[in-house]
This record gives sequence, C-alpha cells and structure tokens, in this order.
Amino acid sequence: MKFIVIFITSFLFFSKIALASPLPCTIWQTQVEAHPVKPYKNKDGTLVIKKGETDEHCRLKYPKTEKWQTQFFDGAIHGWPIPEEKFKSWSQSEKELVLKFLSQQPQALRALNDITLLRGSKSKFKNNPGTSVKALNAIALYDKFFSSEEKSRILSHELSHLYLHNLNPEKLANLVSELGWRQEGKENSLVRLPSYPLLRPDSAQSITEDIANHLEDFLHDQESLRKKFPDRYKLIKEIVPVDFRLESP
Repeated sequence: MKFIVIFITSFLFFSKIALASPLPCTIWQTQVEAHPVKPYKNKDGTLVIKKGETDEHCRLKYPKTEKWQTQFFDGAIHGWPIPEEKFKSWSQSEKELVLKFLSQQPQALRALNDITLLRGSKSKFKNNPGTSVKALNAIALYDKFFSSEEKSRILSHELSHLYLHNLNPEKLANLVSELGWRQEGKENSLVRLPSYPLLRPDSAQSITEDIANHLEDFLHDQESLRKKFPDRYKLIKEIVPVDFRLESP
C-alpha cells in the first residue's frame, strides 16, 4: 500500500512538471503565456468586457508572411545570370529578419507567389543589396542588405521588380511614357529621352529599374514624389491597389 501511495504521489508530481513545460512551438512561433482577457472595442466602438483568461498558446511571429517561410533557398539556384556571385545558407535569424520587413510590405507585394529567396554573399555590382530576376522568380539578398538601415525600402524595391509585371499593361504604358521611355529603331528598343528628369541616377539603367524606383518612393517617400513629379504620382496611384501602402508588422 505504501508503495502505491508513493507511486501515485510521484506520478502527480511529474505530471505537473510536464503540464508546466513550454508548449512545443515551431521555430516560426513564439509562446504566449496565459493571461487575463483585456477589454476591447468593436468596430462600432462598443466596449467588450470578457471575464477569464486565455490559455497558453503558440503564435506566429509574423503571421502575414506565413507562406514565405518555405521560400528560403540555401546555396545557388540553377540559371542565376551572374555566375561569379556566391551564395550561402540562411540562418534562422536572417530568415526572421526578412519576414519581419516583409510583413511591413503592402498586401499586393506579399501576395506574390512562389518567389525564391536566395542568400547571396556579395553582389557583382558595388553597394548593391539585392537583385531580382523575373525569369527565375527569385530575389537574392546580399550581405549589404543585412548591414543596411533601409531593409524595408530594399525589399519594396526588389519585390516591385517582380510585381510590375502584374500591373495593367495599358496603364503601365502611360506611366512608361510619362517617365520618358520611347520605342525607337528597327527593333523598337526602349530608349529614355534625356529631357525627362531622373528620379535617381540608376533609373536610366532600364525601364524596370525606373519603375521599381518609383514604386519604392511611392511607398517610402510618397510626399516627396508627389511634389516633385505630380503626374507620375497620379499615374502610379491609378495603377496600384488603393491599399498599396506600408503596414504595421
């Protein structure tokens, strides 16, 4: 009988320890302790007061970017157009940092599908933090990205390179014309007229770089873009969704 009592006591003791142990959250989740339910307001302003407390549970660190968790690719990808560039494996902290700033992007950019995210070492081009390749549906982020104070802007820019292909062709053509690009020569190559002011020097590199620069500024420096180039600003506003703006993480 004494043995049975000791066994039951030990069983209950270790059961309490097991119940008190942390929940088996994934690497993409954080543990939320049980806590009293706080009053909150409905959309109509009605105050809602609930008694009791929430249970201990796991919560996604960045729920807006859950589908991106599987898009990180270690090493080089076949067909990368700059063969001399080197790639490496992602660390978990780097992945979470990217997801953090991805969660700030507009829904239209986060909704892009099947984007491969590569961890590059150093770009072939000086001071370049990222490269987007539409043919591979891939974005490479280099060491320069992780040392930059402008991570959200960089992601907006690289995602815009891929997103611009989803825009309405007719409305996009109006923007292209307003930026000063024209089709010339026998091959109808796009050439930028020098009489049109550049948003940034590298906007002259290509039409896609020019558009990506403007979408980036529309998100991160909208008032300045509106004042300097009101016609461009108006055309961009007509092309992108009404909720094309940065969001809280």
